[in-house]
Order: sequence, then C-alpha cells, then structure tokens
Amino acid sequence: MRKLRICELITELGPAGAERCVFELARRIDPSLFEVQVVSLRGGAVEDWLRGAGVKVTSLDIRGRWDLPALRRLIRLLGDERIDLLHTHLFHADLVGRPAARWAGVPRLVHTVHVIERRFRPWQFAYARLAADRCDRIVCVSESVRRFHARRSGLPLDHYTVIPNGIDADAYAPDAELRRRFRRQWAIPESEVLLAFVGRLDPQKGIYTLLATISHLGARGNPASVVIAGDGPKRFIVENFIAHGEGGRSTRWVGFVSDVRSVLAAADIFVMPSRWEGFGLAAAEAMAAGLPVIASDLPPLRELITHRRTGLLVEQGSAVALADAVEELLGDAELRRRLGSAAAQQARRAFSIDANVAAHERLYAEVAGEMVRE
Repeated sequence: MRKLRICELITELGPAGAERCVFELARRIDPSLFEVQVVSLRGGAVEDWLRGAGVKVTSLDIRGRWDLPALRRLIRLLGDERIDLLHTHLFHADLVGRPAARWAGVPRLVHTVHVIERRFRPWQFAYARLAADRCDRIVCVSESVRRFHARRSGLPLDHYTVIPNGIDADAYAPDAELRRRFRRQWAIPESEVLLAFVGRLDPQKGIYTLLATISHLGARGNPASVVIAGDGPKRFIVENFIAHGEGGRSTRWVGFVSDVRSVLAAADIFVMPSRWEGFGLAAAEAMAAGLPVIASDLPPLRELITHRRTGLLVEQGSAVALADAVEELLGDAELRRRLGSAAAQQARRAFSIDANVAAHERLYAEVAGEMVRE
C-alpha cells in the first residue's frame, strides 16, 4: 500500500480559523499513510508555522481574480507532485481548485465549508451545485453548516460529511503563571474580573456589538475590564473607541496575539458576539481554558454551548442583552466557576483534535478508494 498524496489548497494563510485548522491537520496527519502539502493562493503568517512543523508549503501569490499565470502554476504543481486528492478550503480556493484539479488530472477532490455565509453570495451556492460532479465530498465543520449549505445549494445531504473542528484541549488548560504574568503586563489586579475577546476585527465577529456593550456597561456605572486581541479592517474603530469612547479607559487592545493561551489564561469571561459563524473555534478554545463563554445565539454556537450549562447565549446583535449577560457573570463568581468547569469538560469530550484528524484520514482513504492499494 503506497502513501496517498494530498494537497490542502486554501485561499490564504493568515492566522484565522480555517487556516489554523489546515495547519493542525497538515502537521498531525499520519505520515506513514499520507504525504501532505499545503498550497495557498496568497501567503500569510501560517506559512511560517507550517514550515516550522516540517510541512511543505507553497504560496502562489495570486494577483487578482484573472491571474492566469498563477492558475497555470497550480495546474503544473498538482501534476508534477502527482497529487491523488485535492482538498480545497474556502470559496476562492475551491473556485480555482476544481478546474485546476481537472486539468492536472487529479482524480479525487473534496471541499470544506468553514462558515455559514450570511452575506449575499448566491453564486457560491450556484457554483457548488453546477460543479458538483467535480467534487467527491463536501466537508462541513458543523451540522448547522451542512444543513445551511445543502438548503442553499440544493445538493443532497448525503453529498456532505460533518467533521467538527478540533483543538488540543490540553494546550489551553488554565495556567496560573501565565495568568499572573499577563495580568502584571496589562496592569490588571488579580481581584478584577477580566473579559476577553479574541478574533478578527471585522463586522462578522460583531466588533460593533462588543464596543456598544462596553459603552452600555460604562453608562450603567459598571465598567468592565476588557482585553481585545486581534487585528483586521476595523482596527481603527477599536483604537478610536479606546481613545474617546464610553468605557474605553477600561479596554485594552493588544493587537494580534500568536498564542491566544496568554489572553485566555488572564481572562475570567470570554465574549463572542459574532454575526455569523461556521463552528466557533475561538469559543471552543476559551471553553477548553475553563472560561464561561457568552456568545451570540447562532445555530453553530448552539452546537458548542448549552445555555446556562456551559455558557450563556444571547440575542445576536443586541448590545443590551450582551451587557445583561456580562453583568450577571460579573456579579456571580460561583456561576462563572460552574459554567467554566462544565465548558472545559465539554471541550475535552467533543472537540478533540485527534478525532478531527482521524476523521479526515478515514475520509481521504474512503474517497481515494483503490488508489492506495496499488
């Protein structure tokens, strides 16, 4: 039995959720059974992570949607590397990957849908339907994503496989030394309850709702200490809020943090006011760290969080509802402890990175069929 040659093709390699999932999969998959490499249309920080883990990675440095030389480079790479199975992640990689795989003679292709796309993007679902014969299986990171995508694309449910994202729960276990170190660095007393937000500073992640919530808490005379970790197109909104906004004096923006364990270790409550999600990787990591999570009441997040058992779910987009939930946890240490403990147990049980990798290995072997038995 020979090794199966896999190419993970992704739109870009910035340190966001889908990109981190590809990193974990590529570095953990069984090297005795699979030869895996990663190709991105555009580069990013995760390139260095992959190289550091010994994973072969190539950036095509694509320049716009009509960059035909980049497409030719991809076709040549797939052919030269004799790829058995192309696994595309995110829409633009899939848009390029399906025809490239066909022209390069790659016999098998799977695609992962990482998010429930709430923006008006009908062409994405039309493409999935029209090019269905070029894709052996669509992987979804949650059952909610599967049902949403199938409803919009019109494809049968049996065309999909659900593989939930995974995390290394042990890596996020509470760390007292990290907590002390970063609280000292941010001048936060141990007695102060700290809220944390980790994510891209983007409308999808509910950054406007978060800042409005902090303002509500300040106006109510109950200002909360908040640390915001992340970067993105709305960075200037956060910077302006901290400089001039109601409650801004109790808010710290620490920029992009490569190791979010430091933020989670220092925090007492995690907030995730997203407008839409596919899985909620940051919430799962916070749960593994033993933090109670307050999140938008979205279908994928309901799969992670049981309301009032492992966290609190609030109306999406409501700064008042989010502020009410924050105030409840600020004033109840026992509730914070109980929810956080249950969340940590749930993360270990349901979001195993080993289970995620094993599920991908089974899928690859199943889709590849007889190729691995040559």
